[in-house]
Amino acid sequence: MYRQPLRERNRNVDVDVDDDFGGADFAVTGDRGIYLSFDGQHRNEELLNIAHKKRRIDPANLDDQLAQWIPTPDDNFDEDDVQISQPERTVLGKRKEYLSTKDPMALWRPLKGEFLKEILRHEGLGDDAAEPCCVHCEAQFCLRVRLFKCYGCGEFLQCLNCCLSNHQRTPLHVLQEWNGAFWIPCSLSQIGLVYQLGHGGFPCPFPDPVKRKLVVIEEPVVHEIQIHYCKCAKSDEADNIEQLMRNRWYPATVTDPGTCATFRTLETYRLYNVVGNLNVRDFVTTVERATDTTASSGMTWLPDRYKQFGRVSRQWSFLMRLKRAGRAHDPSGVERTALGQCAVGCWACPQDGRNLPEGWREVDPKYQFLYMLILAVDANFRLRNRIRVNEIDDPSLGPGWGYFVEPNSYREHLKNYVNETEISSCIAFAALLQKDTRNTTGLRVSGVGGCVCARHECMRPNGLGDLQKGERYANMDFIVMAALAGFSLLWLTISYDIGCQWKMKFSERMKLLPAEMQLPLQDINLQFGLPVWHAASHNEDCQNQNSLSFRPGVGRSDGEGVERTWGVLNTASYSTKDAGVGVRADALEAKIDNHNFLKNIGQGEALQRKLVIAIAERDRQVAAFKDVSKTVEKEVKTQWRKAIKEWEVDPTKPNPFTLSRRDCPTETQVRLEVRKDEEALSGTALLHGRSATAFLVAGIQIEDSQRRILTQLKGATALVAADRQNKIQEWRHALLVKISKFCTLQRIYMPGAAAALEEHEAQRDTDAPPPKAELVKLFMPSEMVQRSGSARDPHHGSIPGLSDMESKLRVAQCENSLASLRSRLHAKRHLISFRNANITGQVPSTRARALIEEVGERVESYAGRYRQGRAALVALKGNAAYPHLRELRPEDVQLDGDAEESDTSARKKLAMLGSGRGARAPRNAPGTSKRVMSWIWTAPGALEEAMMHECWYSNVMLLREEMRRVLRYLGWQADWWRGHVDLRDDLDLQARAGLKAYALKQAAWHDRLADFFRAKWNVPANTVARQLVTDDNSAIDQMFSLE
Repeated sequence: MYRQPLRERNRNVDVDVDDDFGGADFAVTGDRGIYLSFDGQHRNEELLNIAHKKRRIDPANLDDQLAQWIPTPDDNFDEDDVQISQPERTVLGKRKEYLSTKDPMALWRPLKGEFLKEILRHEGLGDDAAEPCCVHCEAQFCLRVRLFKCYGCGEFLQCLNCCLSNHQRTPLHVLQEWNGAFWIPCSLSQIGLVYQLGHGGFPCPFPDPVKRKLVVIEEPVVHEIQIHYCKCAKSDEADNIEQLMRNRWYPATVTDPGTCATFRTLETYRLYNVVGNLNVRDFVTTVERATDTTASSGMTWLPDRYKQFGRVSRQWSFLMRLKRAGRAHDPSGVERTALGQCAVGCWACPQDGRNLPEGWREVDPKYQFLYMLILAVDANFRLRNRIRVNEIDDPSLGPGWGYFVEPNSYREHLKNYVNETEISSCIAFAALLQKDTRNTTGLRVSGVGGCVCARHECMRPNGLGDLQKGERYANMDFIVMAALAGFSLLWLTISYDIGCQWKMKFSERMKLLPAEMQLPLQDINLQFGLPVWHAASHNEDCQNQNSLSFRPGVGRSDGEGVERTWGVLNTASYSTKDAGVGVRADALEAKIDNHNFLKNIGQGEALQRKLVIAIAERDRQVAAFKDVSKTVEKEVKTQWRKAIKEWEVDPTKPNPFTLSRRDCPTETQVRLEVRKDEEALSGTALLHGRSATAFLVAGIQIEDSQRRILTQLKGATALVAADRQNKIQEWRHALLVKISKFCTLQRIYMPGAAAALEEHEAQRDTDAPPPKAELVKLFMPSEMVQRSGSARDPHHGSIPGLSDMESKLRVAQCENSLASLRSRLHAKRHLISFRNANITGQVPSTRARALIEEVGERVESYAGRYRQGRAALVALKGNAAYPHLRELRPEDVQLDGDAEESDTSARKKLAMLGSGRGARAPRNAPGTSKRVMSWIWTAPGALEEAMMHECWYSNVMLLREEMRRVLRYLGWQADWWRGHVDLRDDLDLQARAGLKAYALKQAAWHDRLADFFRAKWNVPANTVARQLVTDDNSAIDQMFSLE
């Protein structure tokens, strides 16, 4: 059959093809050819130029049970639900208040005598005062019958025999003996109790005949007891140490222990330490005081167990980290623990093989930011450590197993360190200038360098290292690369306050690290950024080039999470400043371990709260962007998007976020242009100062001077300083001279203004003094148009063309005023950031405030100049003539950081919503992108403000993906524990049973937490927002009730 081609079109036809080698989804692209037979009766199609390529996958189409799940759905979401407003305090309709809630202390004060009486009641025999006798055998108190009272058993009396019989299995109870007049301290050991180990206090058929004394620390007192070790068949394979441990008593030594601490006491102290920063000395002193108040005076004696308890508490904390990491379940043993294996990792950060869906690498490139790791790096010079004389070699119990880098390889790397000569080219940044000059006399460690996940503030495994001499690149390089061990993602963002300099030659310095620490940078999309708040300390070009706000895919990450982590760890600086190397490292490891754990279990509330705010802000920003976008030409928007994409691909391209110094013709240029047009119309050269252009320029300058005087007088009182009054009088005199010359030219170019002046003068009160210079009306052409009420007449008492000339000058006035206004707003933001970062004390703060107020006055001056110029333009040409020059409202004159309140406004909701405890945003928190965009930032050179709505889109997507990752991680962790139930065949039956029970308990706990999080995140955003605001308003209402 002869075939005649009819047409050849529809290129890139996609056809789904199942791959027999893995089931991957492919797309077949090609040209579709359509042919007709010679007789025109048959139609054939054929696919030509066939090409195969993998289809770009949407994250929702991945083979994952959570891929299509939408956490905290926002259907019909109303952003008003997240508006936090102060509750109105009205008298009428006020809910009933109860004194027990409003002021409980007011109810207690009249009863203080009764409370004191009941406390003293316990100093005597109480209800048994009439006939004191044993509650068990009813033996009456006498010289031969001793009576005791036990705090642990209850408020009743016991005789000696009954007391010994009842305490055979509870040797750590605290007793008091009645001496006939008052209670005196007494111990079970003093009345003859000997505790039998190995049987829980029950009799042993073959006890050790040697009676031993043992000091046991059981909060809140120190006990001195007597014990027998077990020597029967039950304890044939258990030595003395094991018998103590099986009784939940932790020995202080491994050879003939004389001191123990109970498991409960060690765990209680661990929590006191990591939560309340209680050190060993204070804890032991407190326990000693609780045992005997007079011991410190020397009148009585107590055994000092400070060193022993410090040793066992350190061991206990370390063992708890090994236990939670599952190291006891590994057949290879504890000593084969890998680097960072005992650290608590972040559940929400991407980890391949744990919380990422299958096929995430094949996701469409525009969604790959969802699987990007964002880190924050910084140094902390509070956590320093002094050199101690005659210090023994006592390294960390698990070197490199947790958060600190492996010390041996770290020291070996630093041996090859050569002093760096790079100094910041963007600013005299303290961290760089002082990195080799910090005072390190007497210090072993000048501080620490750390690496945390920027969005969740969890310290990375092996993400902490000591700094010997300032913030050197050699130290920070090793710490960061150690924290990235095992990194297998495609995207990586690192936020660092000196990242603009640190990123230089980073790839070259990485080659100096051990081979196992180096990353394949050619396969990683690596980007660096400056933390949002720290960026303000760099010069403007560096800030615009490197700020984390401009990095794609980071959402609303501020990069300041590491600073908040330092705030938690700095509380341990006092107790670790003089500690040994190992003691300090283990103490900080315990502190960080608790910090990471709390961050993880708090993700259920934190991610939900952040998501509600992000959804609300996304909707507000998008609505505002659409409104503002109407005033931007389509070509300009296309140009902006193109500039952003080019800059993201190649940072050497012009930075579209850089604030232009001047994005419109200067007023001088416009004046020259108008003067040339005037000369062209007249055909002759004009005398300097006598042209129509000079006349109009003089009028605008007089308006500026009048506005300047009015600004100075604004808010002034009768007590204005004399020098200021003199200065204002001088300005008025000079201004009257200019007005006189202006009136001379006005008679030439505006002959119709004379009638307007006469009419205005006739309306003025003849007895009133003449108006001051700043109140004199000039009657510019725009004012004559307003006066006549008709804008269609081009003259209005002026020479032809004068109104058009003023229009051009007014446009230049408005555009240049906007440019200056934006510049002053940025300057004010920088001054506020500098004040918040560096200035403390009343006098410096007052000076800084005065400077900020001065810049604020300039802002208001330019805003007034714009409003006056625009009013003239509207009078001359109407509202529609210049749509890009819109009405300037007070709320339009703003920028992040332009006032102390707005410094923190961007994250105020995030800090307050759901806190329920009166939490407030920190003073130094940067504020960006919460506000609705002002139209003044859509002009050229203000791209940052116009495009920020896209960040909220990505932030919502990131938060929802982080919620999915948390659930995947919990599921993976539960499966991991179930897989480690029966791995230890080398242990005895009892030990295997303990390991199995713990593994199953951990698996059940992770499953339960995952179910709780998922149920919590299934609640619609509207419901969550209303509940959070209700809780916050209740807390605020309670605060008001205390006023």
